[in-house]
Amino acid sequence: MGRLSVKISVLLMLGVVFSLFIFNLDYFDVKNFSIHNLQRVKKNDIIKIIQQYQNQNILSVNTKELKQKLLENPEIEDVVIKRKLPDTLVIYVYEKWTVGLIKYLNSYIEIDKKGYVIRIEGDLPQNSIVFEGLKVTQAAVGKKIMVTDEVLLQKAIDVAQGLLRFNALKVFKVEELIVLLKNVSDVQLKMDKLTIKLGDGSDIDYKLRFLKSVYDKLPKNVEGIITLNSNGIATFSPNTGEDN
Repeated sequence: MGRLSVKISVLLMLGVVFSLFIFNLDYFDVKNFSIHNLQRVKKNDIIKIIQQYQNQNILSVNTKELKQKLLENPEIEDVVIKRKLPDTLVIYVYEKWTVGLIKYLNSYIEIDKKGYVIRIEGDLPQNSIVFEGLKVTQAAVGKKIMVTDEVLLQKAIDVAQGLLRFNALKVFKVEELIVLLKNVSDVQLKMDKLTIKLGDGSDIDYKLRFLKSVYDKLPKNVEGIITLNSNGIATFSPNTGEDN
């Protein structure tokens, strides 16, 4: 047992010496950053945070700390950081998806699937899903949007996620979809000259597939109202100029 203890002690000492040697080699200092997946997040915003790790030993970089700093950006959903020896930190940024926008004063508020404000834009971005009927009481980037009706907000998010899953903007070849929320039992979708009544917005995946089959049979640029029911019945009423 005495010899075993001596061997263990020697190995531990060698490990410490080797670690000290590695941590003091310039060869393993961070010299490069490889940043991936950026779409709307600005690269300079990432560099401002990670540049403090320049010339630090790559093995001593606290990747959890770095990740938390990057996640403070309200546009970022997740971050994966990997070490590429000898001197490169590889950073994969996963941005938050905008589920919809709400017009507020002279701007548009972009929110994610949890109702948090990603950004506030002065102009309406192309290929957007816009919520109408929600009354905003407070909006700040990085914070959850405050509205007078939280249930109606969740209803809007659920419908928008269905639209995104269906890739509705591309499928229907439109640049804007309006989700009109009159109340929790009366959700409507507006695209071009058509109004689609979705009822309470339930079974949205089924209703969108059903809508596509109906839409394909209508003349182009037709104006009117499509009413969809979960029981597989659809009715179309051409616009007569009266207030519907």
